[in-house]
Amino acid sequence: MEEIVTALIKLCQEASSGEVFLLASAALANITFFDKMACEVLLQLNAIRVLLEACNDKQRVDTPYTRDQIVTILANMSVLEQCASDIIQENGVQFIMGMLSEKPRSGTPAEVAACERGQQKAAGTLARLCRDPHVAQEAVRLSCMSRLIELCRSPSERNSSDAVLVACLAALRRLAGVCPEGLQDSDFQQLVQPRLVDSFLLCSNMEESFV
Repeated sequence: MEEIVTALIKLCQEASSGEVFLLASAALANITFFDKMACEVLLQLNAIRVLLEACNDKQRVDTPYTRDQIVTILANMSVLEQCASDIIQENGVQFIMGMLSEKPRSGTPAEVAACERGQQKAAGTLARLCRDPHVAQEAVRLSCMSRLIELCRSPSERNSSDAVLVACLAALRRLAGVCPEGLQDSDFQQLVQPRLVDSFLLCSNMEESFV
């Protein structure tokens, strides 16, 4: 397994096209779903740096499908406590914020679905990483809390996705537990204080005109 993971992350680093990077990152994403050891190997190989640096190369990473694979890998790696420091060091919270703001360019069902998956996984990753107060503080600094609130309150921002809503509510609650000063009273009373199901029902029934 270690040899396969090493070869795939090297392929991501040296990929000359978006198609090659997508295939390699998708393979890594699938492996990290069922093998925690693969996540540990990736951490040792500085995979977070490799993947996030690739995001600055439009030749390799220029579609929501590819970014979906990257955030999937980060989400699976975020179960490791030592992942948080690497995320901060490589500006990973900024990438997560970008994923929360991802919007489809073409409006095709496949691209819309990829953006939804990206938002859901970004929120889930943030919820895990915010057990580290340094990540939580960086997330607040980058306005992640404001974006999570917007995603909860505005159905169009999440394409009316219930899965994205649940993930954003969970992330917001985790973030509020560490940095409560970033919340207005109304947001706390509606999105954090009630039972999760009650906040979910409130947000899922919101009309766009009330946001």
